[in-house]
Amino acid sequence: MKPRSTLSGTLALTATAALWGSNHAVARAARDAVPLPALVFWRWFPAAIVLTLIAWPALRLAWPAIRPRLSDVILGGAVGVGVFSYLLIGGAYQSLAIEVGFINATTPVWVVVLSSLGGEAQLSWRIKAGLAVALAGTLLIISKGEPQILIGLHLSLGNLWSLLAAMSFAWFSIQVRDWSRTIAPLPLTVVTAWAGLVVVMLPVYLLSILIGSPWLVYRLSDLRFAIVAIGYVGLAPTMLGNLFYLYGVAALGPARAAAFLYLTPLFSAAFSILWLGEMLAWYHAAGLAAIVAGLLLLGKSQRDRPKDQSISASECP
Repeated sequence: MKPRSTLSGTLALTATAALWGSNHAVARAARDAVPLPALVFWRWFPAAIVLTLIAWPALRLAWPAIRPRLSDVILGGAVGVGVFSYLLIGGAYQSLAIEVGFINATTPVWVVVLSSLGGEAQLSWRIKAGLAVALAGTLLIISKGEPQILIGLHLSLGNLWSLLAAMSFAWFSIQVRDWSRTIAPLPLTVVTAWAGLVVVMLPVYLLSILIGSPWLVYRLSDLRFAIVAIGYVGLAPTMLGNLFYLYGVAALGPARAAAFLYLTPLFSAAFSILWLGEMLAWYHAAGLAAIVAGLLLLGKSQRDRPKDQSISASECP
């Protein structure tokens, strides 16, 4: 591997983590200005158009491989892009961005859990330990360090949405792992993006307008801020983030690229503190430490397994 390729891949993946980490903070900042359906729809619509133009030659070449699986890919995009986007952005609308970023980092944990339920993965002691530690960290963040919150089920709606977002994207990641054996990543990204837009985002957006929700902003005075926020999350984390990640995977390989995703919650925390003035509580730090420790255990377990049995997941917040 050429040093220049290694450097550019490292920079691209670091930028990816920073862009995806900023997603939660910007969504949190926009919640009082932009209705949730509007932000979710306009976050993906311009990005999908640009990605389609970039991917068009590759999309035409990949179409014979996509067509036999089109119904499955559409369902995957509806869940893994459409529903996931509502849960992820909705989580930031309801809870602190710093918590959403940390909980979303558990996606690889749910990949292992879902794979084991489907009989694809055997749980060694190291995998079980990694799952237990990571889930303990997640529960610590959700409960805010107070066990009675879990016992009484007085849970934050946003944290629950974020947890469901991580689970839904984990399911999607498992499907993508299978599809990507015959379909190139960029065309697959485009098709699933349009599936999420057409099947989920657009109908919910139009329905929200029909029942009286503003099409873009609550107050006209927030229009400039709304355009900047929507433009940023659509073109930076959504479009550039995906392109940078695909380039980083090509430059460094999927295993090394996945390690950079551990930076995403750290960037999310940094942006939440700097931009929104959120505070890093002890249970945030302890929960994140447990999640990272659990993910490292899972990562080591995957490196020890045969290549054809390994479990991988990507993250697209």
